[in-house]
Formats: sequence, structure tokens, C-alpha cells
Amino acid sequence: MLTACPGCGALFPSVEGPTHRYLGASAGCWALYWSTVEGDAGAAGLAAQSRVPDNVVAVPAHRYARPFDLLWCDAYGVQHHGDDSPQAIQSVAVHLLNLHGIISGKTTRAKWPIQRALRVRGVFRKLDPPALGSMLTIRHFFPGGGVVTPVAHNQYVVSVYEAWMALHRSIVEEWYERYVMPD
Repeated sequence: MLTACPGCGALFPSVEGPTHRYLGASAGCWALYWSTVEGDAGAAGLAAQSRVPDNVVAVPAHRYARPFDLLWCDAYGVQHHGDDSPQAIQSVAVHLLNLHGIISGKTTRAKWPIQRALRVRGVFRKLDPPALGSMLTIRHFFPGGGVVTPVAHNQYVVSVYEAWMALHRSIVEEWYERYVMPD
């Protein structure tokens, strides 16, 4: 029996294991994430036991000049937005601001927007997430389980970014100008 990850909607077997204390990922999704981060061969085994949601998600074309492969951990943090805790709200905000800074071309220095945004606390508010299953997931990196052609990290990043920006572009742009740009 597979259950949906509350953050991304990918379907994983019920497994016992650690989760993040404020990111909203199931134990199975969190295990796949960490296996992927570490380049662990166990990721393929866990991916084989899981699947993507049945709804079809558009795969972004490679229309951006620069690769965003290094931002997929930020995209995962945004997608797995967690609860209403101050830590979860801050996490989504700073990771979304990092994605925005790089993808919009406002900066070329990854993590610089995060460092800038972390200078302030308690100023961000909870953003309603896009509909569950409306973005690519890290499960889309692996063949099988509903995935015909695995996606690149870059495509995952853009999928998550575009879904969140479609709902919150003006807020994210305001936060960037207010909390990242000033000296």
C-alpha cells in the first residue's frame, strides 16, 4: 500500500524512518531525498517501490540559459512546506527567495539570498502551497512508477518555482526587494 507524501503527493510505501522536524515530507520521501543527496544506490530501490501521482504534470523545457541543478534542494524545501511553525514559514521563504534570486537573474550567487533573508526573523507569513500533485517531484528523477522519461534536476527546480510564483509572485518580489536587496 502506498501513501501520498503530504508535501509533494508522490506515493511511497509506509516506512519507519526519520523525517525533518518542520519540512512536510513523509518518511519515504525524506529517505529518497537523502539517498539522492548522498548519491546512495539505495535511492533506486526506494524509487522502484514508489510512484508519482496519476495526474500529469507539465515538464518545463530547458529554456533557461543557466543550469539550476544546484537549486533542487531549495526546491525540495519549498515544495515540502511543512506546518505553520515559524521555522517552516521561514524555511519556505528563504528557499523561495534563493530560487527567485537565481532564476530571475537578480544574482548569480547561490545561497546569497538565503544569507540575506536570514538576517530578519518573524517577517514572513505562511504562503498557501500550490495544489498537491501540481509540480514535479524528486520521484520524477527515476524511471518507472509512472515516470517514462526521468526529468533533470533543472526541470524539477523550474516546475516548483513556477508553481509557487504563479500564486505568490508579487509577495516574493516584495520580500526580495525588502529583505534581500537592502544593505
